[in-house]
Amino acid sequence: MFKIKFKELIYIIFYAFFNAILSFGIIYIINNTISGNAEFQNNYMGIVFVSIIVYTYLLNIVFQKWLNKITYDILYTNEKLIFNKILKAPLQTLERLGTQRFYTTIEDLRVFSALPEIVTHTFNSVLMLLLCVLYLYTLSATSATIVIILIAVVAFIYFFVINKMAPYVNKLRKYNEYYFKYVEDVIKGFKGLKLSSYRNENLMNNFLAPNRESAKKLDFNVNFVFLSINLISQYGLYFVIAIILFVLPVFGFLKQEDVITYVMILMFISGPINNLINMQRSYTRLFVGKKRITEFLKDFEINSVNKPDPNPESIQTIDFNVLDFENIHFSYQVNSEIDSTEKTFQLGPVNLSLNKGETIFVIGGNGSGKSTFINILTGLYEPSKGSILRDGKAFNENTKIQDLIAAVFTDNYIYSNNYDNYSLENNKRYQELLKIMELDNIVADDTENAARRNFSKGQSKRMSLILALLENKPILVLDEWAADQDPHFRKYFYENLLPKLKEEGKTIIAVTHDDAYFKHADRIIKFDYGKIVKDFRVEEDLLGTESLWYNEVKS
Repeated sequence: MFKIKFKELIYIIFYAFFNAILSFGIIYIINNTISGNAEFQNNYMGIVFVSIIVYTYLLNIVFQKWLNKITYDILYTNEKLIFNKILKAPLQTLERLGTQRFYTTIEDLRVFSALPEIVTHTFNSVLMLLLCVLYLYTLSATSATIVIILIAVVAFIYFFVINKMAPYVNKLRKYNEYYFKYVEDVIKGFKGLKLSSYRNENLMNNFLAPNRESAKKLDFNVNFVFLSINLISQYGLYFVIAIILFVLPVFGFLKQEDVITYVMILMFISGPINNLINMQRSYTRLFVGKKRITEFLKDFEINSVNKPDPNPESIQTIDFNVLDFENIHFSYQVNSEIDSTEKTFQLGPVNLSLNKGETIFVIGGNGSGKSTFINILTGLYEPSKGSILRDGKAFNENTKIQDLIAAVFTDNYIYSNNYDNYSLENNKRYQELLKIMELDNIVADDTENAARRNFSKGQSKRMSLILALLENKPILVLDEWAADQDPHFRKYFYENLLPKLKEEGKTIIAVTHDDAYFKHADRIIKFDYGKIVKDFRVEEDLLGTESLWYNEVKS
């Protein structure tokens, strides 16, 4: 996921090593020149010094370009990975975990994009620190040991406090997850919020505001601790310098002529030390981010063996004569935190055959199992038991039930772009469907923008149906499609449009409550408590004497 390739790691180590050597060379020349070393008091040493500076600069420019490439590769590759996980995840997983996890994971990923730079600075700082420590030991082993112990004590205090902050950083991420829930409520439920001042104020004052206040307080405290603890590196350095200036020479641990050298080296290595200490904040955020992203990818992992999706251009249109549902069962997952004895809705057993060319109405009360059946039919839910056969054969990785079905769901959505394998421009079938759906005077032209504008709910359903028909699949699933149409077009839909689509060879499966139009179906399937309680062909005289909607079924 966020792993650096071995070759890239070698490059980073190689760069860090030579950069550390060159940087150490700079401080070595400065120190010996200030100390009056005769070997460094010549003209060519200035040329060497400037050459090292220029070479180090060019090395860093080249490396930073390569490093940025790795950074952006990691960022955008993993963005695609996360989107791919979402797109391949079962509908149940998305329903169970919610969309806010997706938003916060993208935020976590942005933090992780700094990984190559952090690794580079870590290697570079560690190597520079080791070289400078070795140099200190050549001057005075005792003094070097004391300085290292003092630095280690300061670092230990810093690391201890930083590690204690990890749970609070994770808690802050949780606050943001809930925040995105409220954002989603505002965007998707905006009209309902405007209709109720109580609901509006309750969301703002009792949910969003407390969340933001808690997050603000926690975020302030976390950042205040980080800022405060960062000062340890600065003032801890002053403390160590004080020991070098006023303590070590007094006790004879350090020669007076080496004091300046010690202070200069310590001032120089304060950069690498500060890098290592201050990057603990980044390490903490990376640790939390990696944990959360790993959990996200695990939660959205598909249990079945993942096989590569076929090339969209290679997918062939398939047909069918009979779809058989054999002993289909389905039950919703129970949250493990809830009492396992709690009963959940179950569908099944479902045994039926859907024949090509039929117009089938699916009816039943709320919670009867209609929507669950439609989700099973369209492949959005995986049956917990049983199988669906096409002409007596099971579906496989090359032929999926979705290849047979185009659908318009009750919560239809028109995408912002055309992701399908057809074009609307100069499309005669599209122009014909616009007239049939009475949208030819609404949609100004055949551009994508005109088809994806804001429509009324009924018009939106009509445009979604047009786009579904352009997929040219043999089965058309319509979930409460007519519910948002005006009386005129609802009548037109049942009496004219459905028969026309049937003549074109479409198999239509429509969820409906419009019992006044039941006579236009070839067959009616009624669900109740997750089971099919009626499945019969329509006879007009029977429809005139029996109410399919309210009549109870005798066992």
